[in-house]
Amino acid sequence: MRPRVEDRDLPALEAATCFVLTDSGRTLRNQAPDHGVGPRLYLGGSASGNVVRIRQDVGGEAAQALERLGADEPPLGEADSTPVHLGAYLEILAAEAPVERCEAGLAWVFPDRLGHDFPAAVLVSSHTPEGDRLLGQLAEKGMPTDVAALGFVDVGELWAPWCVVLHEGGIASIAFAARLTGVSAETGVATVPAFRGRGYAAAATAGWASHPALRGKTLFYSTSRANVSSQRVAARLGLRFIGATLSIS
Repeated sequence: MRPRVEDRDLPALEAATCFVLTDSGRTLRNQAPDHGVGPRLYLGGSASGNVVRIRQDVGGEAAQALERLGADEPPLGEADSTPVHLGAYLEILAAEAPVERCEAGLAWVFPDRLGHDFPAAVLVSSHTPEGDRLLGQLAEKGMPTDVAALGFVDVGELWAPWCVVLHEGGIASIAFAARLTGVSAETGVATVPAFRGRGYAAAATAGWASHPALRGKTLFYSTSRANVSSQRVAARLGLRFIGATLSIS
């Protein structure tokens, strides 16, 4: 079973899953194998309240202003929740450096049991003999062009634990540990365009969630508000909605 986390604590746990934080609570970097740079401002919401995470390189006065506005933000507990201070956040950050990205998102947590409305599919997971054979084949022959186009240029991009759906021996969809800590993880999902709309993303994600390496961890799923297809995966799996998010870089 997965640990029961109170709804009010889920945004903070997801933020700790997504980002490595400094001792003072500032965002240091993404919690991912590639150590990518995190957003300058992150808001994670729920019906019970929000969390605010500010990157360490944001100036002190700007950070204080962002924190004050964030504390005044109504709970972002609905799918259509939009921060009331969005314009002010952008203005404060733009005064320091141009805003490169502003993305509204949605977040869910996995229940103990998932829905089972998935197509019959061949699943292969990491840390299994079948998974080791697949890795060996990919290392020898290279990543298929359609899989490399998704960003998986070599086997090192398959962040374990992972689960793939095979279609006639080829990779159709991949679910992997986009973020991983000792107590939690967040999935990333990618599907080859030719196989989208068939339920393969949901099947891969369900397989990922049942991986033994994730047993006892709190598992998260998130996507942008604009990614309707990804939201359908969350609905098909029966994930529990947490709230809306905002990332500004």
